[in-house]
Amino acid sequence: MPPEENIFEQTTQGFLIPTKPEILEKVQTLAQTPNVDPALVGQCVATDVGLSATILKTLNSPFYGMARKITDVTQATILLGTNSVLNLVAAIKIKEAMQGKSCISLERFWDSANEIANAMTYIGKKTKLGIPPENLHIIGLFHDCGLPAMAIKHSNYVDILKEADDNHELSITQIEDKHYNTNHAVIGYYIASSWGLPKELCNVIRQHHDPDALNHKVSPEFRAAYSCLKMACNILEQLRRFRDTRDWPSVEKTVLSSMGITDLDYQDLAEDITEMFS
Repeated sequence: MPPEENIFEQTTQGFLIPTKPEILEKVQTLAQTPNVDPALVGQCVATDVGLSATILKTLNSPFYGMARKITDVTQATILLGTNSVLNLVAAIKIKEAMQGKSCISLERFWDSANEIANAMTYIGKKTKLGIPPENLHIIGLFHDCGLPAMAIKHSNYVDILKEADDNHELSITQIEDKHYNTNHAVIGYYIASSWGLPKELCNVIRQHHDPDALNHKVSPEFRAAYSCLKMACNILEQLRRFRDTRDWPSVEKTVLSSMGITDLDYQDLAEDITEMFS
C-alpha cells in the first residue's frame, strides 16, 4: 500500500467506512470487461428495482434536462455509457450505506447534499462544462460524505459544527483537525476511493475546503468540477441562509474565470436554481 494510503487508513480508523455495495461491485466488474455491451450493464443494474427507479427519477428530473424521457435503466446505460450509470449507482447507494446513531439529522444532511448535486448538474449543463452530469451529481452527493461519519463516531460533533459556523479564522477542516487529528474531507476521500470512484473526483472531495486548490497545477476536469461545486454551494447558501459560504469571497473570481462566465451569468444561474427549488 502506498505511503499516502497508509496515512489515510490510519486517520480513518474507528470511523464508519461503508463497505462497497454488492450491486456496485457487480456493475463495476462487468463494466471493466473488454468490449462489454452497455445493455448488459443496464440489465445488471435493473435487478435492483429500487435502485433502478431512483436512477430514472434522477435522470428525468428538470436538473438533468434530458432531451427525452428515459424509461428504463438499460436505455439509460446505452445512451449515457456505463461509467455514467456506475456513478449514479454509487451516488444513490452512499445514502443508504451511511446509517447509524448520529448527533445530526442524517435525513436533513442528505437532503442538502441532494440539492447541491442537483444544482451542480444544472450548472454543468447550462455552462457546458464538458463534464458528464453524472460526475457532477456524484461529487455533490459525496463531497461531504465524511461529515456523517464524523457525526456517527463523535457525539460532540454538533459542537464542532457550531464552532466552525462561529469561527471566522479557521475552516471547518482545520477545526476538525484540531479536535480529532483528521477531518471529513480526508474521510470522504477515503470512502470515495474505497468505492472505486474516479481519481479526479476523489481529489475534488479531498480538497473541496481548500480555497487555494485552483492556484495549484490541476487537471481541467478538477478545475471545472471544483468550481461547479463551489458555485452550487454558494448559491444554495444564499438561498437557504441569505449569506455567502465562508470561502466564496476568496474563490469567486477564480471560479468564475475557470468556468468562463461573468458575474451576470452567475446571477442568472442563481435565479434559475432559486426558482427551481422554490
